[in-house]
Amino acid sequence: MEYTLLIHGDERVWDALSEAEEAELDAAHARFGREMYEAGVAVRYGGGLRRACSARLVVPGGPSETPVSDGPYREGHEHIGGIWVIDVADEAEAVAWARRMPAAPGDLVEVRPVRVT
Repeated sequence: MEYTLLIHGDERVWDALSEAEEAELDAAHARFGREMYEAGVAVRYGGGLRRACSARLVVPGGPSETPVSDGPYREGHEHIGGIWVIDVADEAEAVAWARRMPAAPGDLVEVRPVRVT
């Protein structure tokens, strides 16, 4: 079954990281992806997201004149900063991989099943 591992974090923490610390976290995610692959996990996709201020909110099915809003939310500092889509046997295995994911201080990982349409 496919699951998304969504990384929730405070962008202010990421902004405070040195270039070396950010590079180490990027390298840790690359190692994490290799570990999953070597363990037989079908990694469908993995990647970091650009800053939340680059996001646009669109009303699906709305007329073309419906405004597009900036950012993922109006308030708050925690945003989705990265995503992994993996295919594993069950939720327990997805949670186990989420627990091993490299993270910045205060980050959380949301584990959510993918609904295939």
